[in-house]
Amino acid sequence: MSYEKLKWIDEVKDQNGNLIQKGTPLSQKNMNRMEDGIDLADNVIGFIVAETLQKVGAINKELEKWQKQRLQQGLVYLYNKYVITGCIVSKMSNSRYLQISLTGTYVAGNVSKVSVDGKYVGISDEQMIAMVPMNTDSITDVYYLYIDYDNTQGRYRSYLAATVPDGKLTLYKITVPANDTGMDLASVTLTDVRRIEAINTIRNTEPYVLVNIPGFPMLDAGDYDVNATVELSSNVMAVGEIIIYDKQANGFKIKITGSADNIKIRWTLLNPDIK
Repeated sequence: MSYEKLKWIDEVKDQNGNLIQKGTPLSQKNMNRMEDGIDLADNVIGFIVAETLQKVGAINKELEKWQKQRLQQGLVYLYNKYVITGCIVSKMSNSRYLQISLTGTYVAGNVSKVSVDGKYVGISDEQMIAMVPMNTDSITDVYYLYIDYDNTQGRYRSYLAATVPDGKLTLYKITVPANDTGMDLASVTLTDVRRIEAINTIRNTEPYVLVNIPGFPMLDAGDYDVNATVELSSNVMAVGEIIIYDKQANGFKIKITGSADNIKIRWTLLNPDIK
């Protein structure tokens, strides 16, 4: 429906009251015509607003897809720590203490070897490295023994805690059963979780990090590209090749072929063709 504009004119009379120009009548027909025009204009404006909002919504949706799906970026840390020889943790007799050794038996002067922070480090045989707490609760307690640098002592040594800080070398999981209040560790279970890699041989395990995609899932799982840039490392020249693999809808993995440790990686996911 289109609206034809009506030109309104005034009624004009001379000084004697004679009609010179007949004005546009203020009639029901003309007033209804005006109302129809206003209604039509209102509908057109409403349509334009609705269409504009629809287009803005589509643009925002596309922008959100670019921000949360087609182009995403993040930072991850990949750690490459392992035991070369020794670091065997065992119970000390008639106590709740643990000891660490090269062979499983404490011998003064023996030294285990680990790779941490991009360098080889010796861990001397040592007794009473940590006391495993008693458990007075009705549920199992779990602790972990790990290697970290002690700034006070100026050396790498073992620590016992309920959680392992990111990037530390975990050696053993210690499980303390419920209501274990004994004076020894007879009821305590030590589980070996060391990552053991000999020097100058093919690695048994590959250091990797799992990256969870923070935005929308990739509906075309695997059909996307990931670029990776090393921003920090114990030795940038020793990172080797960075490999992106096992790409899924909600994440992917990154691994390296080199010997570097504490690697900070910026990843950029590209998937411009996803609908």
